[in-house]
Amino acid sequence: METAFRRAVEDVRRGGDLSFAVLLWEDRIDAAFGPAREVWRGWIYTPAVTLWVFLAQCLSPDHSCREAVAQLIAWRLAQGKRACSAQTGAYCTARNDIPEAACSHLVRQTGRQVDEEAPGQWRWLGHRVLDVDGSTITMPDTPENQAAYPQNPAQKPGCGFPIARVVVAM
Repeated sequence: METAFRRAVEDVRRGGDLSFAVLLWEDRIDAAFGPAREVWRGWIYTPAVTLWVFLAQCLSPDHSCREAVAQLIAWRLAQGKRACSAQTGAYCTARNDIPEAACSHLVRQTGRQVDEEAPGQWRWLGHRVLDVDGSTITMPDTPENQAAYPQNPAQKPGCGFPIARVVVAM
C-alpha cells in the first residue's frame, strides 16, 4: 500500500494538473464551507477550485503561485472553459480567505470516508491501527497569529514567531 500511495503522489506531482478535482468532490467542499461559500459565488476561484489549486501547489516541485495558476489554466482549457488570468493576485486572495474551520471539517470528513472504505486486508489482525505523530510549524508574525498561536513561553516577548502545534492520527 505504501508503494502505491507514493506512486500516486508522484503521479500527481508529475501530472502538473488539478488531480484533486477527481479525488475531492466539489459538493463535499461546498458542504464543508457552508454559508461561507457565498463569498465566492461567480468567481473563478470557488472554494473547490481554490483548494484544488492549493493542493496541487503543495505537491508541485515548484511550489510557486505562478505555477499553480498555470496548472489551473491548463485544467480549465482541458475542461473546455476559457483560460483565466495568469496573474496570481486573485488566487492568493482566495487562498488566504479559506476558512480554517472548513478545512478542518473537510479533513475529518475525508478521513472518515477513507476509513469506512478501507479494504479489510488493510487492518492488522482485523483491528484498526492508528499512528499518531506531532510537530510544530512557525507562523507569520501577525497580531492575529500571535493571538491564536502564542509563542513559546520560554522566548522573550517580541522574539521569535508564533508556533502552531500539529498532531496527525493516521
